[in-house]
Amino acid sequence: MIKKAFRSLSILIPTYNYDCTPLVESLYSQQSDLPCPCEIIVGDDGSTDSEVVCRLQVLESRGLCQLYRMDENVGRASIRNLLGKAAHYDHLLFLDSDGVVVRNDFLQQYCKAAPFHDVVCGGIVHSSTPPDSEHILRYRYEKRAEQMFTPEKMNKAPNAPFRSFNFMISQELFLLHNFNVSFKGYGYEDVLFGKSLRDAGIEIYYIDNPLQNEDIEPNPIFIAKTESALHTLKSHEPDLSADVRLLRHVSLLSRLHLLPLVRLCGKLLLSPLRHNLVSLRPHLVYFNIYKLLYYVGI
Repeated sequence: MIKKAFRSLSILIPTYNYDCTPLVESLYSQQSDLPCPCEIIVGDDGSTDSEVVCRLQVLESRGLCQLYRMDENVGRASIRNLLGKAAHYDHLLFLDSDGVVVRNDFLQQYCKAAPFHDVVCGGIVHSSTPPDSEHILRYRYEKRAEQMFTPEKMNKAPNAPFRSFNFMISQELFLLHNFNVSFKGYGYEDVLFGKSLRDAGIEIYYIDNPLQNEDIEPNPIFIAKTESALHTLKSHEPDLSADVRLLRHVSLLSRLHLLPLVRLCGKLLLSPLRHNLVSLRPHLVYFNIYKLLYYVGI
């Protein structure tokens, strides 16, 4: 394994109407243990919540981070690209603002991996304590995903969908292969980003160094975000047809001439399925069925 240069680290945290103070404080406390210079830059993507804006400004005034604020919301892809360009150091650690550090050596683990891998993903975990029924759908969905996206499984599945919640990449490489800014809506910009890396022959390596996701939405909001993401997927279907399992299922149904039947099922079932999913007793098994029927009906 060839060792590559690793001299410094920029931690980049895009956020929108979310106070990432606990995350920044945890990361700042670990900086002194690193063998290299490190900076933390929070990218406020045009937050409209005045309380959040104030708390982010306080973070900067305390000297815990630099604040990079947009006058208006530019979207998840664009804000990451702008942060990558604004960074001063040679490796970029992108973290979602709703993450919580669960390891005391979180930054050290990335520093150890950086010299040996072009792109390193640390993964996502969730609390072992389930939330209340109003938030249970997203929680169950993510806990099941944890079992599917372990480092061992991901390193054996090079075409698995990329998740940008917690990953590191060299700045030089990121400036060559950044996020596609045509993604304006919610979702799937990270899947295409991962695909572009793989298409360029760039290895994505997974390690056991997760952040814990703390922002579990209420069931109705999670379904609304899912529907928004499916519209994003529809508009970028040609680019992602081989990399999203849902699109592979749609393609199979099309080849079998079953899409008209599926659309008919959607007209009959979407409403009762959605009613269950936004309720206090959602069935996770209905979720994938709902996504398929909803997508085919777009």
